[in-house]
Amino acid sequence: MSAARAALTAAAVLLATLARAASPEHGAFLTVYERPRTSDYLVYRDELARERVLESVAEELNRVLELPTSVTLAIAECGHSTTRWDGAARTVTLCYEFLDAVLVIAGEAGVPAERAEELFSGAVTFALFAEVGRALVELRALPAPQGAERAGDEFAALTLAAAEHDGDTGSAAAVEFFDTALQQPDSGFEYLETHQFDRARLETVACLLYGNAPRNHAASLARGILPKARAPRCAEELLALAKAWDLALHDHVRGAAAAR
Repeated sequence: MSAARAALTAAAVLLATLARAASPEHGAFLTVYERPRTSDYLVYRDELARERVLESVAEELNRVLELPTSVTLAIAECGHSTTRWDGAARTVTLCYEFLDAVLVIAGEAGVPAERAEELFSGAVTFALFAEVGRALVELRALPAPQGAERAGDEFAALTLAAAEHDGDTGSAAAVEFFDTALQQPDSGFEYLETHQFDRARLETVACLLYGNAPRNHAASLARGILPKARAPRCAEELLALAKAWDLALHDHVRGAAAAR
């Protein structure tokens, strides 16, 4: 699970550029690893807790974001292979069933074991930050012209793009994983249905990441995930989106935004 921890930690670099000391009068990101009822899921709880995966993310987010109330990042058994943001409970949840399904799909992707682990890490990183993005939209009433789901995609893509500058490869792995998952509509992977994540959504994510680092995402063109006609516009799309999020979060970060 060390690769998962590295990917999640590196992903927070998008926000780390804005960091300063935490302020006690605001809410904070908290963490919890719920004990699963299904014994087969204990390995996820034990390994992820040992690697402090959620803590590494929460610590970086707390250095950066001011929250009106505390938000819990949780791993729990849900009964469905998905992730969720519960506004009433103020909780972002990665379901054990989601982790298990991602591991199965990555393992059956026909790639070496090391690459399968990267697919797992990339998918989990993307999904976690997508839920954080949705939480921010609701808690801070941020503009989301295309809805909270797409806003979550954007936040996750920007986070992965920033991590890519630090040498992390999770962004390409995330795109490859969801491309693989979308090719298996009968796999029972409920994330795609509960979040209405389809080819159009993946194309936009792939475009943003291609615009950030084209050489790292040549596979998106080769696999047909990103149309060649759209590729030349992707850097412009990424820049516009980054500016929009900078503006939206300007009053909710701990310090002035650093120039990129």
